[in-house]
Amino acid sequence: MQKARSTVWKTWGRRQLAYPINKLHKAHYVLMNVEAPQEVIDELETTFRFNDAVIRSMVMRTKHAVTEASPMVKAKDERRERRDDFANETADDAEAGDSEE
Repeated sequence: MQKARSTVWKTWGRRQLAYPINKLHKAHYVLMNVEAPQEVIDELETTFRFNDAVIRSMVMRTKHAVTEASPMVKAKDERRERRDDFANETADDAEAGDSEE
């Protein structure tokens, strides 16, 4: 991976698998965007294939670099915003209730 020009790691965390793999129901997901020569990508695929800790991997080649946030990150941000909005509304309601008394 020393020859890679850029590497971006996004940890999605421990998530439920769509179906059990090797009797496992949850796994740790990682999204890795790499811009590298083909021999580095081949080495990475080989490393994944022979690493017992990796139960599934997928390498996708694209013409252009993907720079936008992944769908998982977008969903997490939306949940955080909704949670913050709810917390703010609850705090506002509590303050309004205090001022009425």
